[in-house]
Amino acid sequence: MNKFKIALLFSIFALASFSSLSCSNFFVNSLSSKKIAELKSGEGPGEVLIVRDEYTLNELTFKVEVVDNKILIADNSLKRFQVLDSDGKPELIIGGKTTQQFNGYKNFNFGVIGAFTMDSSKNLYVQNRLETRLNSSSAEGSNFSPSYILVFDANGDLQYTMGKLGTPEFPFFYIEKLFVDEDDRLHVISRSFNSWELYRFNKKKRERFIDFSKFEFKEKDDNNTYNGIIENLLLFRNGNEIIISVAFYHDVRFKYRKLYIYSLEKEKFIREIGSFPDPKNVPFGISDDKIVYFWNIEGKDIKFMLTSLDGDIINNVRLKLDPKIIFSKIIPDNEGDLYSYQVSGNTLQIFKWN
Repeated sequence: MNKFKIALLFSIFALASFSSLSCSNFFVNSLSSKKIAELKSGEGPGEVLIVRDEYTLNELTFKVEVVDNKILIADNSLKRFQVLDSDGKPELIIGGKTTQQFNGYKNFNFGVIGAFTMDSSKNLYVQNRLETRLNSSSAEGSNFSPSYILVFDANGDLQYTMGKLGTPEFPFFYIEKLFVDEDDRLHVISRSFNSWELYRFNKKKRERFIDFSKFEFKEKDDNNTYNGIIENLLLFRNGNEIIISVAFYHDVRFKYRKLYIYSLEKEKFIREIGSFPDPKNVPFGISDDKIVYFWNIEGKDIKFMLTSLDGDIINNVRLKLDPKIIFSKIIPDNEGDLYSYQVSGNTLQIFKWN
């Protein structure tokens, strides 16, 4: 059972028993982790090249996502993309080089791999950035260079290339996220400085385009005016609504953030989720199109606060990370489950949290 469904069941008891308590007094459940894959540093199938010294990573040249129990890895040191099964066994390698022959290898010449995801038919959507000196190998670094989305089928064969209009004439620039909804429509979230844009594609056809910079967020309190800045967009699995997280400031001082639900079909705001005054509670993801979770970093511990779409606090959960590791990252899958990957020695370890 999805841990957030468990949390929701727990909330029935929690809200009934502790409704008079504040958020800080909610019991915090510590999740446990299970290692699902360990990849050696190298150039062979199922390996990833880790560029590090004695103390830390020299540069983050790889990125990991988990989609439908498949592990997707972009390795910009080797200029290749891999699909592994849930145990870390390689199924497909696109591009780059490998030290061993592999039946699932497909030749391709990538620039810099950025965001990526996969749909239910195992088609792969991979952002390919034009290479510059600033982004020659970084998976997370300077993204402000023209890029296109490459669409590969389950065998790793290139099907077509996409730009802003669906056709590749106009490239994207900074792509924040690629997301496939339950109807296999591709959503591209793009931004530059304070501008956020969302594109929705059905195969090659662009169905929706929303420029969120046209919306102005201002609120007044007595003689003060609070200016709102969009800080994140979270998509529902249904592909029809999106949560917009807006941080409000008085001059440069953070006051609170508000979450709004925007309908892509109606092209209007349909409700407000709530106001959250703690700047450390940052929106992170959505589970089952019903629960929003916020994360808060406490040293090497990650704490998530779960709320309903009405803004009611459901539960708190904690992920205790190994304090000795040199790098770690938390990632949600498309169903709302939590995974993490970390560098330990010369290996990349991937965990699932329950």
